[in-house]
Amino acid sequence: MALLTLSLAATGIAPADTPILGLAYQPYVGHWSARPDNPYAPGDFHVPAFNSYVGGIDVEHPARLLWAATQTLRLTFDEAGRLQDVSAEGSLAFQPEALRGQDAIAWSHTKTRFFEDRTPQTVSGVDHAASVYRQLDVLRQAAGGAPLTLATYGTGFQAGYWRQVDGRDSVALPFWTDRRLLELRPGETTPYQRRETTDVVFLFPPMAVHVRPAPERIRVETAGTPGQDLRVVAIHQALFEPANPTDPEARLNPGFFAGDANAQIALAAAEINAQAGRRLLTIKLGVDNIQVAGTLVNDRMRFAILSALAQAQVANARFPGTVTHLILTNEYAQPWSGPDGQPSPTEQITSMLKYARAQMAPGAAFAGLDLRLGARGHRFRLADPNANDPARARFGREVAALLAESDCVMENLYPSPEAVEAASQNGQWSVYFDPEQGELGHKWRQLERTIRTLAGERSIEIMIGEIGHPTDGIAFNLPGYVEDGAPIRPDTAFAAIADRLDTAGAQLDDGGLAIARRYFNPALASAFVREAVTWSRTTGVQIHLFEAFDEPWKSSPNLPKDERAARRALLGRSGPYGAESNYGLFGYSGVSELRPLPLRPAEIAPGSQLAPQLPDGMHWNGAFEGQFFLKLPDLDFAALAHSFTTTAP
Repeated sequence: MALLTLSLAATGIAPADTPILGLAYQPYVGHWSARPDNPYAPGDFHVPAFNSYVGGIDVEHPARLLWAATQTLRLTFDEAGRLQDVSAEGSLAFQPEALRGQDAIAWSHTKTRFFEDRTPQTVSGVDHAASVYRQLDVLRQAAGGAPLTLATYGTGFQAGYWRQVDGRDSVALPFWTDRRLLELRPGETTPYQRRETTDVVFLFPPMAVHVRPAPERIRVETAGTPGQDLRVVAIHQALFEPANPTDPEARLNPGFFAGDANAQIALAAAEINAQAGRRLLTIKLGVDNIQVAGTLVNDRMRFAILSALAQAQVANARFPGTVTHLILTNEYAQPWSGPDGQPSPTEQITSMLKYARAQMAPGAAFAGLDLRLGARGHRFRLADPNANDPARARFGREVAALLAESDCVMENLYPSPEAVEAASQNGQWSVYFDPEQGELGHKWRQLERTIRTLAGERSIEIMIGEIGHPTDGIAFNLPGYVEDGAPIRPDTAFAAIADRLDTAGAQLDDGGLAIARRYFNPALASAFVREAVTWSRTTGVQIHLFEAFDEPWKSSPNLPKDERAARRALLGRSGPYGAESNYGLFGYSGVSELRPLPLRPAEIAPGSQLAPQLPDGMHWNGAFEGQFFLKLPDLDFAALAHSFTTTAP
């Protein structure tokens, strides 16, 4: 270990800090429904929404409410009962201090809307068994006191959370809101009042780090004539305006902390660390590939970066050092042969890295935050400015420029089809992990040489961003796998699976699944994890096992109507039999179920045929009532985590 560290330091390569058990982490753990009864898309199966794992939503108990959102609508009617006027007011407060010291229940309370057939029911409060906080706490408990590091992929903001109102761009995010509807009629001294909890979209200035309340900006959009056919078209709930940080009313833009479940990872991890009194969870906060018109250089990507910085600042204020890195994009940098003058994908990342660093510069909004900046890719090791291929040579120059703005890089490294084939035959992974001849060692040394050459004197921390093997399904590294309609090579495992496809029945027969399971099964996945951890400890390289939890949403059972496209989906890595959903070390027994408890069947089952085997005594349940379990029972997760430390579990 010492020799490796010395050699890396001498070459300008900064090794990772002494490695600990690392996991790639996305929080979308619920399974597809068993019936195609999606009320939002009739005939489709449904999966829990990405924002449904958000907790701290308890409108009835403001003292433990992360978000306090209100809306009041006043409807004035004339003597004939015709609508004469509409006005609105609202408020929104982000209250991270409300959940400080609170337990998992407070962090997991949320709201949902069940359906009876396609009829929406009154919003209900639920205690979410798979909230972000509980997911992180499951990992904490499973590690038995050993530290973990998690590499994430998003900030909660997605490109679709955007709206233009009156020619002005705004970030548009939904919140569970305490809404009051007041009806004022002639001769009545007290208005009739209705109160409900519902989801309301709030608007935020996208490029303002600090804002101040501006309740006068709320606007009611109507159509028709007062006293005749007046009706409400929309309530534009814009309540903030940009502010100088020295303004007494200034606060961080609340939109930075909303959106889908990723927005709560840093906050929940910091709370877990604070309550433990030590850093058990370290977060490398990721920002997704947010493209607009084919480029990352846009205000939506900038807003996502600002969101990550704000989340890190609040988390680290709660417990210092919870968030250490900011990682932009995933597998976006690659050789590119587009026209000169048009920024390539790698150049786009570099531009956004410069933007992120500028926000942490002295005097800037996030001065002193000092996160390590970098990007996650899968082609960095191929960068060579002296290559004969013009695209690869250009990529080499572009990666050198990217490294000049970076403190770290992550490379995703998976075994080749040849390594998978060998493992399927002998049950072990020496073709991939052998210290001298293994694929991984070769790829890692190639990456080291590339970074050393291109970084010059700059010290770059290098890590493996993803490394893993699925427990089931058709994966991209199945021998012979192709996609997008490419010709299938005969005499391969993929060709044999394709021959067992029943397109008319929209299914793969048992024989086809059996072929896939020779290559992707729990036994091979367990062996892979053990050897990956041993390799990380031996080399001192920080890895991030892909991944913490299964992500069932990635393998969609909803097929295209076109028969040819449906066939491609059935054989694809993200289709009903795809392995993309089955890389997790942990699973969750919650299934998307939009019916309230009294209307549910006695037994619930997931729609996917690749759902993992549940432990004895555990049953499938609704999305909010499931349980977590270790999918690989022959793995001792605590022992793996403690193997990086000197402390026994």
